Amino acid sequence: MRKLLFILLILSVFVVAKAEVLDTIVAKVGREIILQSELEQQISQLQAAGVISGANIDKLEVLNDMIDTKLLVMEADAQEYEIDDLQVKSMAEDELQRIINQFPSEEQFRKELKKQNLTPLELKEYYAEMIREQMLKEKIIQNEIRQNVTITEAELKDYYQENLKEMPQRASKDKIGMIMREITVSEETKKNALIEINKIRDQLLAGGSFIELAKQKSDGPNAKNGGDLGYIGRGTMVKPFEKAAFSLNEGEISDVVKTHLGYHIIQMVDKKDDEIRVRHILKMVEPNQQDVERAKKIIEKIKKQLDNGADFTKLAREYSMDDSSAANGGIIGEFTPEEYPEKFASYLKNLDYGEYSQIIKQDNVFYILAKLEKIPSRKYRYEEIKDNLRVYVRNQKQLDLYEKYLDKLREKYYVEILLDES
Repeated sequence: MRKLLFILLILSVFVVAKAEVLDTIVAKVGREIILQSELEQQISQLQAAGVISGANIDKLEVLNDMIDTKLLVMEADAQEYEIDDLQVKSMAEDELQRIINQFPSEEQFRKELKKQNLTPLELKEYYAEMIREQMLKEKIIQNEIRQNVTITEAELKDYYQENLKEMPQRASKDKIGMIMREITVSEETKKNALIEINKIRDQLLAGGSFIELAKQKSDGPNAKNGGDLGYIGRGTMVKPFEKAAFSLNEGEISDVVKTHLGYHIIQMVDKKDDEIRVRHILKMVEPNQQDVERAKKIIEKIKKQLDNGADFTKLAREYSMDDSSAANGGIIGEFTPEEYPEKFASYLKNLDYGEYSQIIKQDNVFYILAKLEKIPSRKYRYEEIKDNLRVYVRNQKQLDLYEKYLDKLREKYYVEILLDES
């Protein structure tokens, strides 16, 4: 049950059960007592939160948990740990409001409280006390336990070797490969776009209407508005565009500006404080049909070589444009069918081992996928699970230290259990 206390967060469930039993003292902790009604209320809260269930509840375990809480809070008070009372009050008010919001109206909430012989103030004070206790426990656990636990690499390796038989099995996986070719823009396509934008600029310099030319020839989404971007501030546009735009005077037209989208011509419309209003004409630089066909021929050549028995690894290293996997012979990882990359899952599920997919086109990219081989189930290697081991071993050491610390507190403070379990 101490594990429960160690991990239990603040219970924020609206359960305030009215005790129907005659109150008796069930435990003494130092100068404090725990009543039967408090024990029953704690059980009700744990049940409502789903922490415990069933008819045969071990009341002694719950009581020991409550005793441990009191011991920690008493020790925290003895060591004069400080709690921010304003923060406690604020959190209690937030919790009360959260409960109120679960009712159709505040009036309905008050009626429900009245049935339990409680007032909103009493409920808020209850939450405040609970929050204060939790904060004190957290402080003392952090200072006395968590910060005193260290884990070395040697400890982790020893634990792995000592428990190798109990280590989980890694499921069998499929080794998946990929050759990827992007549809890139040719130099000729870039050159043609640059020629076109310069022709537009010549028309503007000859007196052409910026608004009309933007409507007719801009590839930008705001072309129908004459290229008007409205007022913009610094940091809202890509750097080359922003630098050129803010250097203009009112009515001035920029030189051709290159960004990742293509080529722009910018016109300053107005300046207001730290913002400017500009129009722009954009000629996007994107793959045309010739660029698509060029990339398609390359990927078709690769597929033909694979069909004729060429080595996938060699072709991936030579042709794939995904640098990280190309360096690894096209291997993108090992996956169970449930772990397949989402955009490739439907293709991979239809492949047998040693087979390659047909050419797949998604957006401006061509792919060939390969299900290279089945990797049998095996024990996880140390490097694969050392991060999880670190968390587990740390938690175990913290729990052991926590148990010892509580035993020490039980020796320091007088504890007497008076629970009648009959």
